[in-house]
Amino acid sequence: MYINTHFWTVIKVGYLSARIAFYILVSTNMNKNFKSSKMLRNSNFRGFKNRYEKERPAPTKFQIFKQSLKTIAKEYCTESSICGLKHIVDDKTPSIERVIWIIMLIGALVCSISLIWETFDKYNRAPLVTTQMPEGIPVNSIIFPAIGICTTNRISKRAVDALAKELLKAERNKKYNEQTMLTLLYGLGQLYDLQPVNENIVSSMRLHLALGDYDVHELIKNLTPSCEDLLIRCAWNDDPKNCSELFDFRLTMNGYCCTFNYLRQSDSEFEDVNGTARSIDMYKYGNKSSFDFDQGLKILMRINENDDFFRNMPLQGAQLQFSDAYDFPDAPSGSFGMQIIRPNVQMTVMVIPTYTTASSDIRHVPVRLRGCLFYDESSYLPFYTHSDCMLKCRVLFLLSKCNCIPFNMLKMANTRTCDLRDVACLRRYYAQSITIRPEIEPLPPELELELVEGGISCPMCFPTCSKTTYNYDFINVNIYPENLNTAPNSERDTWLLGANFTGTSIVHVKYARETVDFFRQSVIMKWFDLFSDMGSTCGFVTGFSFVSVLEFLYFFVIKLIREINATRKRNRIANTLQTNTPYIVNSEFEPIGRYRAIYWNELTAVTHAHQM
Repeated sequence: MYINTHFWTVIKVGYLSARIAFYILVSTNMNKNFKSSKMLRNSNFRGFKNRYEKERPAPTKFQIFKQSLKTIAKEYCTESSICGLKHIVDDKTPSIERVIWIIMLIGALVCSISLIWETFDKYNRAPLVTTQMPEGIPVNSIIFPAIGICTTNRISKRAVDALAKELLKAERNKKYNEQTMLTLLYGLGQLYDLQPVNENIVSSMRLHLALGDYDVHELIKNLTPSCEDLLIRCAWNDDPKNCSELFDFRLTMNGYCCTFNYLRQSDSEFEDVNGTARSIDMYKYGNKSSFDFDQGLKILMRINENDDFFRNMPLQGAQLQFSDAYDFPDAPSGSFGMQIIRPNVQMTVMVIPTYTTASSDIRHVPVRLRGCLFYDESSYLPFYTHSDCMLKCRVLFLLSKCNCIPFNMLKMANTRTCDLRDVACLRRYYAQSITIRPEIEPLPPELELELVEGGISCPMCFPTCSKTTYNYDFINVNIYPENLNTAPNSERDTWLLGANFTGTSIVHVKYARETVDFFRQSVIMKWFDLFSDMGSTCGFVTGFSFVSVLEFLYFFVIKLIREINATRKRNRIANTLQTNTPYIVNSEFEPIGRYRAIYWNELTAVTHAHQM
């Protein structure tokens, strides 16, 4: 399609150029033939013409403009710096040579337009270039990724037993016993897993009434297994640490989990009201590590099978979550990685970061063309990241459909958190909310978007121009607790001294190499580079330059206006002379033209002749 459009554009330009050149050629020949004619020297014809011109009306404005334009065009071609134009209008140039010059000029014009079109199209289609810097940057200059640990058991049996006993004390729950109340409380899992359930066994509305007045966030937080029960030993950069110093109990897409290096300030609000809490300077802070065998984060965790009540997946173990330190851990919004670790496994996670920075020179390029946004460039968010934009788009979609926000998403101001009454609505729109429709036409049928009612559209969300992304390699090795428990302390690492390995797993997260792949994004050419290339092309092919533009404007603006005014003045004088002296033959007066140069010696000779 593009080739056809380009081809026909060049053909049209060539056709128009040929018509203009033909018009100039014909006009020149007509003027030449007209001037060489002897008909006006016939006295009878001259007298007839004189009487006719006396009665002929004054020329119109359009005729004056047309005649002036013809005069200026010929003068421009005669004096233009563009090679070849003067030969077309020169009366002494044979016709065959004029035709040759016209063909050459049209070919040069078509060639110039074609090359300029290609240059501009290259700039328009791919204005940015991403270059990998060979030296990279050291890994200790970037922030370590945020890490979350969530047990697959999302509701603690001890905590739910205590809740059941507390609820049975209420008057509204006298019809339940402890077993039926536990069966009813199993329905709290619907806040995690929105798959359809048998309402005769687990009724959302009956559970909602049994709970009475409750806050969803506080309820879920109190029922989630604690970090103290999950994390046994921790170390950061080979220094043993208390796990409570490194980990916080924070909200993620899987509910409340134990998080490390998650630097977002609040879980309760999606964005700050004044937008001042987040800035680009915050990426200077946070936990950092270096490349070495013992560097990074080490965790010894124990998964208590006896405390299981509700699992969000049919696996025993824990979910390891990886995300950007300032992005909410949310898989559909990007900036998220996850891996399941089973009991009696040692997992080594090799982190491979990539750092991309964008030059400020690309800010003038339209967003649709460059395909990214800077942190301070979006009106949708006070501090823009691609993950936050996608998350907000999904939140607003569910808010519009169910009039609430799920508890495992960041809450927005003046909104309600979804409770058990809203499970049916969330179940209805959940699949659609996690499917982002790409902004391409036509949509590939392989996406099968009709299964999720077309997904949702987030056209305002572009990748972040400057960002750090992380890739992960996972290495799993089975461990044998009975052998590790018998190992003496002299053979153990410092952070594992005296540890009991029964029912445990070990996680070690560290960098895979010493340097980070560093990419720089900049414009492929700046605006003055584009004009320089276009000027070079025009100058090489046709001799056209910036001075030629000024010359063209001078002739067809200033001199054209001057010529129009002069023509009008001549017509007024001629009309006055015709009225007052009817016997003067107008055809004898020729318009003032350009005469040859007069030299001083000629003036001197004339003076001497008069003196003699």
